Amino acid sequence: MTTAILDRAISPVVESEGDGAPPLNQLKAKALFTAISDALVFSAPATMMLPVLNAVKIEAVEGHLVAVATDRFVLGASRVEYRGEPFEALIHGDDARRLVKIAKTAKKDEREVTIDVEKPTQGPVTLTFRFTSGEALTLTGLDLQFVKWRQMIVADEQLMGTVVGTRYASPYMARFAKVRPDERRLMDVYPTQVENGQPGRTAIRIGEDFCGLIMPVRSEGQRYELSTWVQSQGVC
Repeated sequence: MTTAILDRAISPVVESEGDGAPPLNQLKAKALFTAISDALVFSAPATMMLPVLNAVKIEAVEGHLVAVATDRFVLGASRVEYRGEPFEALIHGDDARRLVKIAKTAKKDEREVTIDVEKPTQGPVTLTFRFTSGEALTLTGLDLQFVKWRQMIVADEQLMGTVVGTRYASPYMARFAKVRPDERRLMDVYPTQVENGQPGRTAIRIGEDFCGLIMPVRSEGQRYELSTWVQSQGVC
């Protein structure tokens, strides 16, 4: 993996109408920052000694780019707008964090990012992220097989049993993650329903000495439906 900082600024790219022009792969720096930083929340730390989990999988299709990571216990996939050719790459967690650092600065000005994709006949792809600020980051993907993450997400409503979907405000949920951090307790969550079948308050217990509750946010419908973009298969 190599990092290159260009001496001169890159002019905004204008797409050529010629038939032989290579496809341009572009998205907003803010979108790139959002997708990669979201995924990193769910990646494993380097101390776990499993490179395939200390990584972010990038899947680009026409219209969207998806970044996904897992540490085997949690999984997160984040989708943003993208235009260009399809590609897949698995990048190391350190490279992903380096990319986020550059994108965080560029996103303030709504700048574009162009991605050059080199696909060798064998081995992982090489990605070069070019920012209009003049910075560029070249990353060689990991030659590892990422988990089949779409198969891990519940797709069959029948598997949900009688569970009614409940919507929570994420800042409220985050408060419980801060409870008794030194004790490394598991969190037991008990959703309830009111008489009309709608979600009621959710009881939370952490160890024997903490209990609490969180109120749900009303939503239009509670039926579980797998998002269509998760159902689609990989691009390669």
